[in-house]
Amino acid sequence: MNQLGNRTVLNLGPAAMAGGAVVSLNLGVDWWSVDPPGPEPSYLRVGASLAWAAGNSQAAMAVVGWGRAGAASMEVWASWARAERQAGPSASIGWGLSPLLQHSCRLQWSGVQASVRRSHSLPWRSMDRRDASLRTRWAQSRAIGVDGGLHWSAQNLVNVSAKARWRSSQTERNQWLAPWASADPLSRDWRVRWGSAATLPWIVRPPVPPDPEPEPGWPAGNAVGLNLGCPVVGGFGVVPLNLGVVACYAVRPQRRTYVVINTVSFMRLPDRTPIEVTRISLAASRGSWGWTFDFELADPGQLPLLKPTAAGPRQFEIALNGNVWTGIVETFQKQREFAGGGVRLSGRSRTALLAAPYAPARVKATSEVRSMSQLVAEELADTGFASLYQTVDWDVPAGAWFYDASTPLEAISALADASGAVVQSHPADLALTVRPAYPASPWDWRETAPDHVLQEDIVLTESLQMRSAPLYDAVVVTGELAGKGVTCKVRREGEAGQLFAPQVSSPLINVAAAGAERGRNILSDRGEQAAVDVTVPLFAKPLKPGEAGVIMPLDLVEVMGSDGTWHGQCESLRIEVTVEQQAVVIEQTATLERHYTDAD
Repeated sequence: MNQLGNRTVLNLGPAAMAGGAVVSLNLGVDWWSVDPPGPEPSYLRVGASLAWAAGNSQAAMAVVGWGRAGAASMEVWASWARAERQAGPSASIGWGLSPLLQHSCRLQWSGVQASVRRSHSLPWRSMDRRDASLRTRWAQSRAIGVDGGLHWSAQNLVNVSAKARWRSSQTERNQWLAPWASADPLSRDWRVRWGSAATLPWIVRPPVPPDPEPEPGWPAGNAVGLNLGCPVVGGFGVVPLNLGVVACYAVRPQRRTYVVINTVSFMRLPDRTPIEVTRISLAASRGSWGWTFDFELADPGQLPLLKPTAAGPRQFEIALNGNVWTGIVETFQKQREFAGGGVRLSGRSRTALLAAPYAPARVKATSEVRSMSQLVAEELADTGFASLYQTVDWDVPAGAWFYDASTPLEAISALADASGAVVQSHPADLALTVRPAYPASPWDWRETAPDHVLQEDIVLTESLQMRSAPLYDAVVVTGELAGKGVTCKVRREGEAGQLFAPQVSSPLINVAAAGAERGRNILSDRGEQAAVDVTVPLFAKPLKPGEAGVIMPLDLVEVMGSDGTWHGQCESLRIEVTVEQQAVVIEQTATLERHYTDAD
């Protein structure tokens, strides 16, 4: 309990006070009927200087605006008695524990009965931000009908408590609303205005041009860097450099995985009716003029769609990963088993329509000079087939070309054999190709660009069968017609020409170029050889580096393995297709003719 002058401060607590001149005092028991309040919140501390004059009861209303937020209205009704004028005109009122504002407001009280209503906006300086909002609710209670004298000290900062002396008056209902320690918060937030912020200037800097790329310079002739991935092999001061497609096995491009998404379609031509199959097998070789097909139907009920008609055998089209083949159905075999069965069909390329039994045998004898390519084209006249002649071409004199009871395909095969060439069917088109049995001689394979490059990474299986042939270095080729033919001795360049291969003859050999080409193909098949079967996937088009497409017969293949690189010519090809519910598997097995004596 604090004392100030002759006044005693009484803590009357939050309970309602009795009326009249009798005030109930509870000096022994805590006033609080519930738990004590929490710590006193922090409030703003505002200093207000008030000049006091002798006057009657005044009603004052102070409205304090906080920036742009709505103003809070506070009303205070107080009965003012004649108080002694203080020499110091200012009194400090503490509003809480917050730092003092540097701006104070003064209110002049006049001796009139009117209420003064003022609104002041308090600017903010360097005040700490508070998350708590100040909410104070002032109830409008009527004036107390008693006189109360308040003793104000003239000191600068005093936490003033309300001190009232109650005189004898009529019984009144004294009401003390919303004490400062436990005011109920309003559901209203205060917004603090920080002033109008200045617009930030936007500065757009011009783009900085990149530094110009340096011009490529060429190093000096004696300072050229070489990345030799393979071991240096050679004599002193001499290093052989392989500047071909692939430098060597050690630096070849390798891929960790190869992804193949196989696609298969089988259609009947010309209406392109789809046929469901479970297995397809295709084969071709250097010694045969066409492809052979073997396949099984997934639905035996589709067999009538492929049976021959009065117009001839049914034609079909097979597409494997973008590669197309066409053929005709020649035979079928139907199996009848308990709770099962299947249909197996076979056929050949459409080139078979130029052979027996589809094409008639003919008789022919030339009466004019014709070139070899012209003679081949004449055999295909009015058949719908085209020819592509890719070997030595020469003029054949009149009467040198004749035959009896030969089909067009047999006649074309005889024309190709004169120069050591073979006949190949185009996989999809109605066309024939005449090519040498060895487009490149084995002794030239290492300098010839290969048609395919196989890395051992993609080889699934590999098998080898050795075979040998005498090491011939010469052969005699002669024409059969007296006065028109020529006789040629063909030998391997750089060799003695003492071991002759069996002599060959043809009525069409009437120029040295024809005899030389025939002898070259004969001498290419000599020495130590091997037939190497390699099985690789059939990659889809377009091909990526390291992938292989269809390896056609007569294609030159370069195989790269850990034990070195070697070359071989495709002698035959077989493609196997398996169609299952889980996956479609397409693999091709090429038989490569490898020459150890003349190649690698």
